[in-house]
Amino acid sequence: MKTIDKSLLERIKDFISLYQLEHAKSPSYRVIMKHFNLSSLSLVSRYLDLLQKEGQITKTPLGGIDMSYKFSLATYAPLVGQVRCGSPILAQENYQSICALPSEIFGKGDLFMLKAVGDSMEGAGIQDGDILIVRKTDYADSGQIVVALLGDEATVKRLQKKNRKIILHPENDKYADIEANDVKILGVVQSMIHKF
Repeated sequence: MKTIDKSLLERIKDFISLYQLEHAKSPSYRVIMKHFNLSSLSLVSRYLDLLQKEGQITKTPLGGIDMSYKFSLATYAPLVGQVRCGSPILAQENYQSICALPSEIFGKGDLFMLKAVGDSMEGAGIQDGDILIVRKTDYADSGQIVVALLGDEATVKRLQKKNRKIILHPENDKYADIEANDVKILGVVQSMIHKF
């Protein structure tokens, strides 16, 4: 029997865990073989058998790798940049990362995250640097905190509808209301992560 490379065994285990987190599925034997430049699928199978024997992984009845993480309990939300809580800044939907959020806390659905910049929403508890969890929608009720697009710039404000007018209200007396006719709602802020 050929010698087992303990370092490679550990790296394969780590690769499987990371792959599951990033892709919400297990890697195939072929993916593992290519990633580690192994000579055959039978060699991959041998290493996986050892990992299973050590209790590091579990194989499925069909010979695949069982999931270590239960993704049904998570909602995936991209962090798409930052938004000013003050005067609007250019909205840049650049995916900086994708995070798994516990569904029992944040719910399910089409969510995205933005980093708050500024202090105009501090009366609502939103501080500079907080991460806002936003439910993507193009409609919001009066009184909800929204991410709104004015032209090509985004801002976070409390939506008010008065006499057929749209008002974006800051939660800080230092700032004035923004009255606008052409406002596109990008989403409703439903939660936030505050850093101390």
